[in-house]
Amino acid sequence: MVIMDFTNRKKIILQEVIVKFIRGAEPVSSGKIAASLALDISPATIRKEMYELEEMGYLTHPHTSAGRVPTDRGYRFYVDNITESELNPIVRKEQELPEIREMITKSMEIEDVLKKSTEMLARITNYLSMIVAPTIDQSKFKHIELLKFEDGNYLMVLITDAGRVYKRSFSLEGRFTDLDLQGAAGILNCELRDRSIMDIEAGNIRVSEGDAHLILLINRIIELIKECMGQNLAYNRIFVHGTSVIMQQPEFVDIKNIHQILSVIENEYLLMKMLMDFSDDKSFMVKIGAELFSEGTDNLSLIASKYRIRGNTSGAIGILGPKRMDYSRVINIMNIFRKNLTEVFDSKA
Repeated sequence: MVIMDFTNRKKIILQEVIVKFIRGAEPVSSGKIAASLALDISPATIRKEMYELEEMGYLTHPHTSAGRVPTDRGYRFYVDNITESELNPIVRKEQELPEIREMITKSMEIEDVLKKSTEMLARITNYLSMIVAPTIDQSKFKHIELLKFEDGNYLMVLITDAGRVYKRSFSLEGRFTDLDLQGAAGILNCELRDRSIMDIEAGNIRVSEGDAHLILLINRIIELIKECMGQNLAYNRIFVHGTSVIMQQPEFVDIKNIHQILSVIENEYLLMKMLMDFSDDKSFMVKIGAELFSEGTDNLSLIASKYRIRGNTSGAIGILGPKRMDYSRVINIMNIFRKNLTEVFDSKA
């Protein structure tokens, strides 16, 4: 077996093949590479280098074409060698996305922020976008309000440090005045602020003798808080947008590929698992084709990043697209969204 050196010239040619394929979605010939590279070598030499790159597993060629396309290994080399300058927001137009911050700032509830962010991500990238909401078990108590309806029922409004708002109506034996509701809310806001919601227990609330008549009301509110958390603890909510957009990519015109990608998109558990399945110490993750280890993802790549609230990992942002996606551009856009989500949620916390 002949062992071929992965020379600097081969790397330059491979990079150029991948860039041209990303932009044009068509197999790349040696003639196109010769015309675009400022290398003092003939098309025949480039053709030989591309053949050797194919032998090394970085390129392949469709049976109907003389040109080459990247393999998963080729894309992995390309992604691993994206330079810092390519990811530097200063040199990219996407940094000037004022509508991102304007949209996020205007949206008060976290679900609204994430829904609109997902829609905007899909529109800007032209790929499928996904955002996983902050994990429930990390939420901390921020504020509670208690309101009274005319029919004698009551309303609890709970706000977490992540900006989530929970509303629950309830009834209770006995009559409580507006002053009672304000008193109970004041006690809870004082005792529970910045406490983990999952650790809140009624027995840990200190009530003075003068407010003892509020214990029934306070205990009921604690039950409601637990109900809110229990209904949401089993899973994080995931927001997905852009199915119709990704279907317009050339890779997915084939009916078989359409069925494959739809089977992936419709499986929210799979999407969430793919998004959250990487180390917290990485700023972003890229998985290409077979690296996703899921049926139907051979023609797809995933770029994911986790965002934080008050320094804690809370949720994830992801872009799912063809392996031919513009990786550096998408990573840069995702970093901008992650930064803005973190800053805005921290300001709401």
